[in-house]
Amino acid sequence: MARIASPIEQLKNHYTVVVVGSGYGGGITASRMARAVAPNHQEITVCLLERGREFLPGELDKDDKLIKPGQYPDTEFEAMREVQVDLPHFHSGSRTGLFDLRMNKEINVFVGCGLGGTSLVNANVCIEAEEAVFKAPEWPAEIRCEQGLKELRAGYKLANEMLRPTEYKYKTEPDKFPPIAKLSALEKSAAELGAKFYPPPINVNFEKLAKDTNHVGVEQHPCVGCGDCMTGCNYRAKNTVLMNYLPDARNNGAEIFTEISVRYIERKEDRWLVHYQLLHTGREKFDAPTMFISADIVVLSAGTLGSTEILLRSKDKGLSLSSRVGENFSGNGDVLAFGYNCDEEINGIGFGHRSPDGRQKVGPCITGVIDMRNQPQLSDSIVLEEGSIAGAFAAFLPKLFAAAAALLGKDTDEGLQDRFHEFERQLESLTFGAYRGAVRNTQTMLAMSHDDAKGRLFLEDNRLRISWPNVGTQPIFARINKKVEQATTALGGTHLKNPLSNQLMGQDLITVHPLGGCVMAASAETGVVNHKGQVFAGAQGTAVYDSLYVSDGSVIPRALGINPLLTISALAERCCVLMAKERGWEIDYKLTPLELAKFEPLKLGIRFSESMRGHFSPKVTGDTHEAFHQGAKQGRDEGSPFQFVLTIISDDLERTISDVNYASPIIGTVTAPALSPKPLTVTHGEFNYFLEDPGGLKAPGLLGRLLRFVGLSGSKASAENKRMQYKMRLTSGDGKSYYFHGFKVIHNDPGADCWSDATTLYITIYQGENMQGKVIGKGILSIPLASFMRQMTTMKVTNASGLAERWDAMVRFGRFFGGQLMDTYGANLV
Repeated sequence: MARIASPIEQLKNHYTVVVVGSGYGGGITASRMARAVAPNHQEITVCLLERGREFLPGELDKDDKLIKPGQYPDTEFEAMREVQVDLPHFHSGSRTGLFDLRMNKEINVFVGCGLGGTSLVNANVCIEAEEAVFKAPEWPAEIRCEQGLKELRAGYKLANEMLRPTEYKYKTEPDKFPPIAKLSALEKSAAELGAKFYPPPINVNFEKLAKDTNHVGVEQHPCVGCGDCMTGCNYRAKNTVLMNYLPDARNNGAEIFTEISVRYIERKEDRWLVHYQLLHTGREKFDAPTMFISADIVVLSAGTLGSTEILLRSKDKGLSLSSRVGENFSGNGDVLAFGYNCDEEINGIGFGHRSPDGRQKVGPCITGVIDMRNQPQLSDSIVLEEGSIAGAFAAFLPKLFAAAAALLGKDTDEGLQDRFHEFERQLESLTFGAYRGAVRNTQTMLAMSHDDAKGRLFLEDNRLRISWPNVGTQPIFARINKKVEQATTALGGTHLKNPLSNQLMGQDLITVHPLGGCVMAASAETGVVNHKGQVFAGAQGTAVYDSLYVSDGSVIPRALGINPLLTISALAERCCVLMAKERGWEIDYKLTPLELAKFEPLKLGIRFSESMRGHFSPKVTGDTHEAFHQGAKQGRDEGSPFQFVLTIISDDLERTISDVNYASPIIGTVTAPALSPKPLTVTHGEFNYFLEDPGGLKAPGLLGRLLRFVGLSGSKASAENKRMQYKMRLTSGDGKSYYFHGFKVIHNDPGADCWSDATTLYITIYQGENMQGKVIGKGILSIPLASFMRQMTTMKVTNASGLAERWDAMVRFGRFFGGQLMDTYGANLV
């Protein structure tokens, strides 16, 4: 599967539409807006920004055998490396870790982080919410009316066409869908409950496709039944957004960028500025300001937590919004529980790194549902689904479950003989692992219902927190626990509340389906967006920002009581229809399975961030070398500082080392009050390490100027001159453009001047987008020693296959850089 994310240095200054987030809402919006056609065929440029990384699945042969492992974690070490935990006072783990756990006092939240959002790690269930949900008073009238329901049904249809869900047809097609133990066990529990049972539609491919290519041109293979859906599908079977909407967006011209954390948005005249941080570049070590791009239209689809956080921060920075931002948070009535150490085999632990050959199939994560909806009172509706636990976490399960059962478990059957067998199975798991004994006989159960949606999201120390006092005491959760206990009784197991979230740890619940925070409503007094997803432009009334949208689970004003992905998708499809209609755009929905245009393979590279500071004067524009010193002095006298924090991306180590003219891309920020009161963003940047400069003049340092003064050194051209060169475009928030040219002169003067040369930058600023514009100022920047030491810690090898290649690349780059300096200064060092 080809990568679909573009290198960050290709990010442009401005787009027609910027989409933030790449889950169902973001993927759908990017796809549909990329397919939109404007009157007179005016260009519609679309950009999608994602906080997480792009994960590639494994490579399979024509017989659907895995020949190269994918990037989704399938071992304990890999899985733990992908865990990030956000606690009240600190954050643990990588900010782009795939498994994003938010810990709060009353409720915890689990979401996915990566290109594709939570679709990468969810359980794939694709069921419509019951119609009574949309007739509830929390929705705006435009949704509750017949026209609104008609539009919603059309959205469901469009989403189903792209997501391609199918049932696990174990009764009608047993050869293709072999019976699986956990599904049979759930059916037995349904009989105990006297409730409706069926295999739901799930976003998983079970077909051998022609040329192994799906409806949008992406390579796809049938499910192998490994049970690892929730750590990412390495077998290319799961219909995540990364397998349909996102590549479709890319095929139709959208540009996709990853590892970008959007912090807030700002209205600037007729444009939006989207402020973001680059992750894993080391810029945070220099306390670097945010970068930005501008857009005509912004669609926030960063998920319930992400979109709400962005709007809360934007509100704090002056954007006029409803006071309801962050209110009406719901956990969708989620309850995660287990039937531990049952009397019958469940086989609910995924394969992990183990080959599927010869193993009993676990099946997709969720394959069955006990549906207790359509009750006289909507609030009494409950669904109960079985699940699997990914094999990457298998090693932790025997001790975790045994300890939790001893503290929290309730055995549902009695008898001395039964207790002996339970102890025997528990000992077997503790001795031989999760694929034997008690853990093998453990049923995972996820219930969904209707909570009161009275949670609140807020910022504390500029970080998102959740408050929901007494959420676990709502009557619906007692009813759910009773149903789960009955379901466990049918299997002779121990009813076990979720061991990761309980009163002993001070938490009541965990949800994998966060909703609300930017809810739809009739006006700003009761919600954050209107029925179209447009954001209300104040604390009162119905006025909106007609070019600012929210389209994800955060707009849903109440619990859905069912897996929300299909409803989120239907609402996003509806939002796109209305967005296009309002502008006279037409969306072309015809699917043509185009083969993805492939980027060049990623090469071994080096990346680091650098900060330099000094002074600059717009009153000095001369073309002599002394003008740089004059500009620096006058800038210092005038109080005109100049600072940048740049990330230099040498994305081809071989060319960096071998080709002196190879330019490495630069991105970053410049802070220069003489140019703009707020930081400027760097684009179109190029950096050369050691350009040969035979005609260059040595820029005299203190010693050089002294020697020249006494007549012992002249200014002569030298073939030994080399230059480190910086060229980049600077864009201010008000849309003005400047061009930056800077150079460090590497030349061996008498005396020890290597440090001075390598840390002194002579800068010229031009008006406009290139060096053809008018010179508007000059100055000098330098690197303080403390900044240089921090710079060394940002050095990172990119696209290495492992630790050995990473170290080898670092050594080679060090030899290249040090060798160039030794060639120039070696005579003074020996």
